[in-house]
Amino acid sequence: MTNRAGSTRRRGDAAKSLGEATVAASLCRCVAVSLLLVAVCIFPFASRAHEPITTKVRFNKELVRILQRNCLSCHHPGGIAMSLATYEEARPWAKAIKEEVLEKRMPPWRAVKGYGDFRNAPSITQRDVDLIANWVEGGAPKGDDKDLPAGPLFSNDWQLGKPDLILKPPSQSKIAADADECRTFVLPTNLKETRWLSAIDFKPGNAAVVRGARIYLSWSVTTYTAISGLHRSEESPTVMREVPAATWLPGQNALAFDEGTGLRIPANAFIEVTIRYRGSGEAVEDQSSVGLYFARSAPRKQVSLIGISYASGVIQISREPQRVNQSLAINDDTEAIAIRPLVHPLIASIQATTYRPDGSEEVLIWTRGYQFDWEPTYYFKKPVTLPKGTRVEVIAYFDNSDDNHNNPSSPPKAMRLSELSNEPLCTLLVATSDADSTRSTAR
Repeated sequence: MTNRAGSTRRRGDAAKSLGEATVAASLCRCVAVSLLLVAVCIFPFASRAHEPITTKVRFNKELVRILQRNCLSCHHPGGIAMSLATYEEARPWAKAIKEEVLEKRMPPWRAVKGYGDFRNAPSITQRDVDLIANWVEGGAPKGDDKDLPAGPLFSNDWQLGKPDLILKPPSQSKIAADADECRTFVLPTNLKETRWLSAIDFKPGNAAVVRGARIYLSWSVTTYTAISGLHRSEESPTVMREVPAATWLPGQNALAFDEGTGLRIPANAFIEVTIRYRGSGEAVEDQSSVGLYFARSAPRKQVSLIGISYASGVIQISREPQRVNQSLAINDDTEAIAIRPLVHPLIASIQATTYRPDGSEEVLIWTRGYQFDWEPTYYFKKPVTLPKGTRVEVIAYFDNSDDNHNNPSSPPKAMRLSELSNEPLCTLLVATSDADSTRSTAR
């Protein structure tokens, strides 16, 4: 028998070689299977380790600072969303981060760019978006630890400094693991005289479960001492809400009124705060706080709120978007400092426009889409003048159809707006030199 090299060997030698070859082949198969199992087990890590780095953008230098400005107020350890504070925490979410910012879903902001100019808008720029995309597409490298920002990446402390008065319930509240509820707490200010608020802030006691808060000033209280500071149940005496003073959302910037502008809070007023809780997967406790900042002297301009309502209107079942039109007449010279459009699953968009006596018009805000429990107050960068005779028109489009996957009713049903929400269709925060002179009529 001649082999390929031209040499000869006995048939027994061939049989022996065949056996050796069979054993070798079996060993090769075992090794191959073992290597395949190892590759499968470590694939996520192996693929990441061998992903080519084609970018100069690094997490520890550029990305963490973008996240610090725009994301870490929510996305930090113990926050309402997953933490992105370190490379190890953020790297698995790299592609999702890119998609969210490119699709403009994060940071949350429903106001359409170019319709109103707001000082509490997210600070993320197109350059930041480009850097995020470049980092992800270039292999999402970590970078050198020496490039990390000095000091803490985020803070849970009061953004405007320590408040002049801090109010909170007298005890912790137990929050169930699967909670999805609102609780209202009534907190006495015990003020001995009328004061002027320059700012109101809210600090969650447990940021992992506090989804949002609404803060009201309350005056008319009767049988009340027994429940002051405690969660008010349905059987408890009611408290009349006079002024919806502020809203709070995770990650929002705390803002103070301009110098010389304030909101009146009378002696012995109460702060009523409604907190929205969402469970974190385990039972926890919360004791959140409201912070009040007082003006040092009586302001030149006084803040008041005007609601543009459609309470008596009926939202019919319709496959086509249903238009609702509501107007407000301004009867005295004033200026708008902020605006808060209603958020509801049936609302597809809201636009508020001013029509001034001189014929000029200005869109105050245009919001589109629905984000659950995300109803911020939009503060204008500069006060918007509303001369006497100005008309503010609000146009809202409702989608009360089966095609609206957010529709809370299945099948859809006709409802009055007052049944959908106890909030106005749109709320204006205005400032005047005399708060009592702001006499505006909605029609």
